[in-house]
Amino acid sequence: MTSATPGHGLDREVLWKQYALHVDLYKFYLDLAIKVNVFYYAITGAILTYYFQHSTDGVARFALLLPIAFSLAIGGMFFYGATLLGVVRRELFAIRDALGLSVAPDIRVLTVFLYAFGTILIATGVTLGWFFATKCM
Repeated sequence: MTSATPGHGLDREVLWKQYALHVDLYKFYLDLAIKVNVFYYAITGAILTYYFQHSTDGVARFALLLPIAFSLAIGGMFFYGATLLGVVRRELFAIRDALGLSVAPDIRVLTVFLYAFGTILIATGVTLGWFFATKCM
């Protein structure tokens, strides 16, 4: 991506389009993170309900494998996404400075959400994994 520092020949129209794109992506990613969490907890809740209703069945414990995999995969994606947001934040603030604006959306809010969601998801996955392992023995 082209750096938005002043003096690189980028005209204001291009900078405004880049700024709008970054802001729209920020809103989209925050919305997506919340929707993924809702989807995850809906699926996990349904599977855990099934598991606890059929806990005497020896095969029912394998239903925990899907939420374990979801937890670790989505949690890892959230951590990866959070690490990439530093670049987006620097670019957005460079565009803000080049346009002479006094404020810009702070991407750190999304970073904090992604780290928090990722931590909770991985902790849930590890806990379900421990639960699966102790029930298998």
